Amino acid sequence: MTKVAQIENKGGALAWSPVSSHADVIALGAKDSGGVGFDDYGGELELYDLNITCPAGKPTPRLIGSVKTTKRFSSIGWTKGTDAISQHYGMGLLAGGMIDGTVNIWNPAAMIDGSSTDPLVSSMSRHSGGAVSALQFNPHPASANLLATGGSDGEVLITSLDAPDQPNVYLPAPDTPKQGGEITKVAWNTQVAHIVASACGDGSAVVWDLRQKKPWCEIRCEASGIAVSDLAWNPTQGLYIITASADDRNPVMKVWDLRASTTMPLATLAGHTQGILSIDWCPHDDTLLLSCGKDNRTILWDLSSLQPIADVPNDNADDANGGSSMPTMGGLGTSQQKRYDVKWSPLQRGVVSTCSFDRKVQAHSVIGLASKAARPPKWLQPASGVSCGFGGTVVSFSSTHKTVKVESVVEQPDLKEASLQFEYATYNNEYTGFCRSMATKAAEFENAQELQVWGYMQIIFEKNAREQLLQYLGFDPVIIAQKANEFGEKKDDIASLSLEETSKSRVPPMSKEAEDTVKQALVVGNFEAAVECCMRSGNLADALLLASCGGADLWAKTQAEYFARETKNRPFLAIVSAVVTGQLERLVADSNPTQWQETLAILSTYGTSEEFPALCLALGDRLEAAGDLPNASLCYMCALDLGRAAKYWRIQLEKANKAKGETDILALHDLVVKVTVFMQAMDSKTELDPEIAYLFTCYAKALADQGSFQIAAKYCKGTSQEAKELRHRLYYSKDGHACAAVMGSAPEFPFSRKTISAAPARTVQQTPSATNGTSRAHTNTANQNAYAPQQQQPQTSASSSLPSGWTKLIDPSSGRKYYYNQTSGETTWDMPRAVKSVTPAAPQQSYQQQSYATETHHQASAMQQPAVQQQEQVQQPATNVNAASKTPCKLASKYGDGFVSSASHPELAQQYGNHGTSNAYRGTARPGAAAVLKTAKAPVSGGFDSKTLVLQAEYEPIRASMMNLVGKLSTLCVTGNDKRQLSEIEKGIAVFLKRLSRGDIDSEIASMVGTMISALENRDYVTATGIQTSLVNSDWRDHKDWLKGIKFLIQLASKKL
Repeated sequence: MTKVAQIENKGGALAWSPVSSHADVIALGAKDSGGVGFDDYGGELELYDLNITCPAGKPTPRLIGSVKTTKRFSSIGWTKGTDAISQHYGMGLLAGGMIDGTVNIWNPAAMIDGSSTDPLVSSMSRHSGGAVSALQFNPHPASANLLATGGSDGEVLITSLDAPDQPNVYLPAPDTPKQGGEITKVAWNTQVAHIVASACGDGSAVVWDLRQKKPWCEIRCEASGIAVSDLAWNPTQGLYIITASADDRNPVMKVWDLRASTTMPLATLAGHTQGILSIDWCPHDDTLLLSCGKDNRTILWDLSSLQPIADVPNDNADDANGGSSMPTMGGLGTSQQKRYDVKWSPLQRGVVSTCSFDRKVQAHSVIGLASKAARPPKWLQPASGVSCGFGGTVVSFSSTHKTVKVESVVEQPDLKEASLQFEYATYNNEYTGFCRSMATKAAEFENAQELQVWGYMQIIFEKNAREQLLQYLGFDPVIIAQKANEFGEKKDDIASLSLEETSKSRVPPMSKEAEDTVKQALVVGNFEAAVECCMRSGNLADALLLASCGGADLWAKTQAEYFARETKNRPFLAIVSAVVTGQLERLVADSNPTQWQETLAILSTYGTSEEFPALCLALGDRLEAAGDLPNASLCYMCALDLGRAAKYWRIQLEKANKAKGETDILALHDLVVKVTVFMQAMDSKTELDPEIAYLFTCYAKALADQGSFQIAAKYCKGTSQEAKELRHRLYYSKDGHACAAVMGSAPEFPFSRKTISAAPARTVQQTPSATNGTSRAHTNTANQNAYAPQQQQPQTSASSSLPSGWTKLIDPSSGRKYYYNQTSGETTWDMPRAVKSVTPAAPQQSYQQQSYATETHHQASAMQQPAVQQQEQVQQPATNVNAASKTPCKLASKYGDGFVSSASHPELAQQYGNHGTSNAYRGTARPGAAAVLKTAKAPVSGGFDSKTLVLQAEYEPIRASMMNLVGKLSTLCVTGNDKRQLSEIEKGIAVFLKRLSRGDIDSEIASMVGTMISALENRDYVTATGIQTSLVNSDWRDHKDWLKGIKFLIQLASKKL
């Protein structure tokens, strides 16, 4: 059951609360006195809280306010009011149309509060001669002070409630006479605030323009004397309106497009068997409509398919399905449950109210019923949506706007700005100036480590890098030379030396014996003995002087001995030793890590270009082993070793990420900038190690997310899968041309390609009951070749032998191949050329030429079908080949066209005809699940020579009448629109007569068309329209190629003839 709440023993007019804080509240105006006799006890206005949204338990309606009235209600309405009204009346205003022609205005807040304030605000008596049968407030917030009323006297009045206690009443069109019957309904247009429509008992509906003070148009809905029981505007499109007929003989609802015609409806809804009493268009989904009629049915309609979705059940629904119930009051129990009013809640989506003659007011939830329409209701669909695309692109939509927004969102503006600044700064390869600016910035922020990094980075780009390095380390050759020239030991310093220190500083004198020994060695030329004697006597300077004359070996030996003895007393000699002996590596190994700058300066001064990088690496390793990784990184920079230099930069990035709790994108930018600048000083072919390349890929992805595709392409490096995919996306992005210029060539496809071939064809073994010889032969041959595809004949390429303009396609619904003419749009199942006859001796060849989709379809279905069906399935392809010489068949349409569009607005077919209204839905479980026709119809062109077309004698009058009508219209059509309609008419008649001559149209439809043409000749457009509408509702899918032209024929004939 759909019922969620019920109020017993109450019959009246109902209005929902438009106030969101009281969304479950309804107002009931009594239509009966409530007594058991014939006395008139007046009426009562009651407010009920239905408690639909109660947190738990079954909703129980609760009376929250009431007031007695002297007269009974005929109609009721509720408005939130304008801002000025809502300030004084928190729950808006209630208006009641009474049976004596009076309109009363109440304050519902005063009724609920129970205060002494009189709830009645004002009263008007302008309608005479009967009840106020129709009443509605303007739904537009700015015009919610306007109240439209219609009376049984045929007059429509507009009441302005700017001052609710002093209402102003006026006519919508002072110079226009009253309508010719009781006003059954008034309805404000949902899109235009100054448009209101009124339905009348004389079969007409008038649309009033309050701004022009005249009728905008009159719709002749029904024949004279048949009342229009109700009408409703489309809630989202203000030029569509639905009218309901109270006629038991033709209980239909008609959809009107006021732009196209006010005499011919756009579509007709037929489902009730007796007159319709009330309709209401869903304010939250313009494809849903609710109606109730005298046939005791309350139907929920799907306007997309023009079909009923389901019935809102009555209390006796179970009895109607086979139960038993005792009739009451002389067997009128079922008729008493007829509903005379249906209304959608303006706030509670999917909730409707019904009022029935058995004095029951019910609230129903139709969400479950609405979901049967092959799609969810719009209120279950997202009111807005966002989709994020590549490069920070965001596509969004909203139910309140008719546009789709495509925007570029920058999530990291700091990153984008920093990357652009870097690109601008290095645009002309001015890296030296960039390093200088970065060093200046680091100095401003007092970041010593960054200052050193960018200072060393700047030195790398200098031409005299070694000299610049010495100066940066604090060893300026000019200043040192100046100091050396100006140096002189002070006498006071010498005097201050102790006796021991003085004796150490002096060279001991050589003894007489030593002198004689040296002299004798020199006489005989033994410089080695002379040097040895000097060394032992402590005369090292004499030893070095003599060794310089004794050859290279003696000189080297003497130097080594000298450095070994004197280095401890004179530390600078370690430098001299390393320089003289060329053992700078040993100097690095023995150096003090805390004096690394001095060591680096020595390496810069004495190291050759070939050995300098290796020496810097050795110094960096020593510093790293000592735990001084920041200064080690500087040494690695001097060695131009990116991998080792960036190790410390990565550690800095990891610390920044840990401190932030996520990737610090600006810290990543700093690392990428350092690496990028550093690489400019290196060999351009240098490859990044995987860790650095991954960081570059992350950086490039972050830039791409900000929409900086070209810059991202520059930094997308590495061979990882992520890098390949990113390069591929950048290459095919909206800035693909710019990215291609950066990349230099098209990137490789990032995914592996796999060729999937068709599986070998299989057939199911035939059962013994299959006695057809041809089938057995076919099956045996197919089974023999099922696992030997190499023995099959190759598939013939049909496309190579097709005429110009034709191409072969595969029907996705059936798997069969068909042919499409790209020029004319014609489709056919068979090849459009002469096909040689195929002997039935090799049916397996035809079977093997079917598409893979068809084969798999046979394989899947063969396991479930009976044996006889399996035989037919195997034989079918051969039959198709043999039938190639027959007339080409048109590809079956999968969906019906549904909602018939107007002449000037064919887009309505797409809006209202998504699922079709023709017999595509016969025998299906729900609308929208259209079935595919099993028999393809041959395509029929829209041109012919009527004199050469052969028809049966009984159809000749139809052709003559059609040609006569076309001849008359051709002389009267002068405007471009008329001529276009006439062209469609001629095309539709041509298709109709051609199909009639071929026997594609059965005699019943032909007879209906003949009756319709005769009605047109007699200017009976109502009958002609009825027949055309009936054909559209029942046979549109099979005959839409000519029914559209017939529709235009009726429209044009009604205007011109």
